[in-house]
Amino acid sequence: MTILYLYAELMGYNIPVLRELATTHGAQVHVVHWDNKKLTPYKAPLINGITYYKRSQIDKNTLNKLVQLIKPDLVYVPNWYDKEYLPVCAQLRKKGVPVVAGLDNQWTGSLKQWFGCLYMRLYLRRFYSHMWVAGPYQFEFARRLGFKKNNIIFDFYSADVHAFAKAKTVKQIAPIPKKFLFVGRLEPVKGLDLLLNAWGKIKEKHGWDLTLIGDGSLKEKYTAVPGVTVKGFMQPEQLIEEISQFGVFILPSLYEPYGVVIHEFAAAGLPIIASDTCGAAPIFVRNGLSGFQFKTGDVSHLHYRLEEIISMNPEKLVKMSHCAAKRGLIITPQSSASSFISVLN
Repeated sequence: MTILYLYAELMGYNIPVLRELATTHGAQVHVVHWDNKKLTPYKAPLINGITYYKRSQIDKNTLNKLVQLIKPDLVYVPNWYDKEYLPVCAQLRKKGVPVVAGLDNQWTGSLKQWFGCLYMRLYLRRFYSHMWVAGPYQFEFARRLGFKKNNIIFDFYSADVHAFAKAKTVKQIAPIPKKFLFVGRLEPVKGLDLLLNAWGKIKEKHGWDLTLIGDGSLKEKYTAVPGVTVKGFMQPEQLIEEISQFGVFILPSLYEPYGVVIHEFAAAGLPIIASDTCGAAPIFVRNGLSGFQFKTGDVSHLHYRLEEIISMNPEKLVKMSHCAAKRGLIITPQSSASSFISVLN
């Protein structure tokens, strides 16, 4: 089986699924990916069965030659509008090759999305046979785009659950570390001003502290905040080594279509505090069981959730950690890869 990924920017969470396709399913996976104007400095590892191609070195003719050479059985395309990718999709669809589009955006009902629905139904729909969605919020969008239920597949994203599970902080006796953690881009959309505002309102922290890991335009600003530790971007292997130091993960995003990082830290056994805009929150966060959701942009509600964790007795926090770890196994690289290749059947 030969699979062609006409991708955008590769991220660490893409690799476990690609590896699963290559190892468990024996696929030869060819990945065309963006190498310019990247959001992060992530570097994809070399894996047997996976071949990478830099997007900057692939033009229309080169891409056509690649397709003719590898003769893919299955194609995945996340960027619907890429003018270099569309002709290839059309060519392969005429030959009966399944072409799967990806979707992590939530349905909001905006004018832009309604236009996108019209454009997909009138023009783009012919390029794609299936839509691969991240979760329930994306399923709603896919239906409006004109895809039938049996042409929509799930588990678009998966964390490397096995790697993160090895780092989980769940302990039978020892208490959970009194450390809140945020991991992500240090940009306004991540809601970090909101988090620091809520954090500053807590008068008695009872030994809890806050760490931010990532890079971005706000890094220097947050580095100067007393009582907050800021660390730079880490490759997944480095991050996993750090996790055991922390007790609770926070994602206060003002906009977050999905948020694989929630899955990663749930798998690691960290209770989660997440804004209700996060698409992954309904899957992995159960209020009072594996963590808490709070109303997006609401400082008071986030402050209340932080206080709930700080005042929670250690035994309950350990139980919450165990619950988070179990929720983290709902989606795996195996389920994601199997969902993708199911379109061949």
